[in-house]
Amino acid sequence: MSLFKPSLRWAYIAAAGFTIILIFWPARRVESQNFVFYLPSQRKLVPVETIGNAAYLPLLPVLNLMGQVSALQEKRGSLRLWFGAYQLRFRLGQRKVELNKETVMLPAPALHVHGQWMVPAAFLSIILPRLTGQAIIYKAGTGRAFIGNVRPISYTVALEKEPSGTRIEVNFTGKVAIQTASTNGKWVIFMGSASVEPLEPQISFQDPYVKSLDFDDQDGQPKLILSPAEPGMNFYPHLTNGGQTLIVDLVKPLLATGQPPALHAPAKPPVTVLPVVPPSARPVAAAPQAPRLPAIVLDAGHGGSDSGARSRDGILEKNLVAQIVGRVQSALEATKKYRVILTRPGDSDPTFEQRTLTANTSLPLVFLTFHAGELGDRSPVITVYTYQAGAAPAIATGAPLELFTRWDEAQQPEIGKSRQLALDVQQQLTRIQGAIVPQPQQAPVRDLRSIAAPAIAIEVGTLSPEEDAGSIASAPFQQQLAAAVAAAVEQFSPGGAPK
Repeated sequence: MSLFKPSLRWAYIAAAGFTIILIFWPARRVESQNFVFYLPSQRKLVPVETIGNAAYLPLLPVLNLMGQVSALQEKRGSLRLWFGAYQLRFRLGQRKVELNKETVMLPAPALHVHGQWMVPAAFLSIILPRLTGQAIIYKAGTGRAFIGNVRPISYTVALEKEPSGTRIEVNFTGKVAIQTASTNGKWVIFMGSASVEPLEPQISFQDPYVKSLDFDDQDGQPKLILSPAEPGMNFYPHLTNGGQTLIVDLVKPLLATGQPPALHAPAKPPVTVLPVVPPSARPVAAAPQAPRLPAIVLDAGHGGSDSGARSRDGILEKNLVAQIVGRVQSALEATKKYRVILTRPGDSDPTFEQRTLTANTSLPLVFLTFHAGELGDRSPVITVYTYQAGAAPAIATGAPLELFTRWDEAQQPEIGKSRQLALDVQQQLTRIQGAIVPQPQQAPVRDLRSIAAPAIAIEVGTLSPEEDAGSIASAPFQQQLAAAVAAAVEQFSPGGAPK
């Protein structure tokens, strides 16, 4: 027998249906890109999604940037987690968050999208500073946040007409260093280690020679993109005022006399420029005067819609290995012996061919791909793999056989060096207290097959739906792993020269 009268029953059904619509209708993905966290010693990218009219960030990756989630309980429609001295509870489709015994309201509800809990970006300014005790500068509607003692610089722009071009003056509130490149008829001005918050991300001009000046840091590299209004212009940039003022002269091509048109000051020789390559393939070019450092390619497995393995406490493989890769990158760059190239910036999912292209065109010293998965009932386990020569990769039932490509046999000549690299890495990993590190193994790892350099796969575990991620998701473990990998790379190729 029903507990509700018929009229009330239909009212409750209608209310329940409306609630379901409110929860699931906003979950449509409208736009996905990267959110940049400027930390005191590094920059990190986290995917941000526009859902409905609000920007959403994945909760666990954001918290793991700032510390460690010590425990997590996920039930149907709710999530409870422990972060430092705080206990937080989120309910699906609700704006209120329980912070210890206090209720805090967010401007938009918590959601569960693509296997992850998502929170509105306002979480960064409303709740995160209380959890971390650090100052966090976040301006609503932007795609970046500045953490701790990081103070962003900004800039103003002025144009001055010249008889044969335009002078652009960019005045920064702090010191910058620049490198330049050209792509698709535009000029790109990289700003190095500066932490930048533009007053306006795009400035348009009514000028016969310059169309716009855009700011972009979606790959973690702050840059200005200058779009000329007329093709074939010459580009003359230089810094003045102690590195706080950038002067850019856009002038028409040289006259028949071979002399550039006169400006307020004698024009400097045009800079040597390099074509811009997407950040997934190559980092910003080093200054022409400095020797180019040898490349190390780091590949974080999975990404995008391919989440990989998942632990009981909600840690996704794609996010875990991206964190590890970030720490390895920092450890390698700290040696000042290598430049690091990532095969997937942010939460993207390049194909095997795209990852191979990024690696092989970089002519790297070594290639390291990172994964996480079920490695038994003991944890943490770290297993190092080399490619099994002559073994065909596993092919799903019913899938067509893949045609041979030029790089299909690229790893074969490198097998000996790859095994030596695996031994060096395994030796260093055994120094991590509590870690189980078996001898290197051979397997038909698809990620390694086409790499024309010493290449290994590093898998950490256990990451399975039956177990919490535990120590492999902790910052101390990942830091030790990163230090061990960096030491092994130096052992394998001291000073950047392979054995």
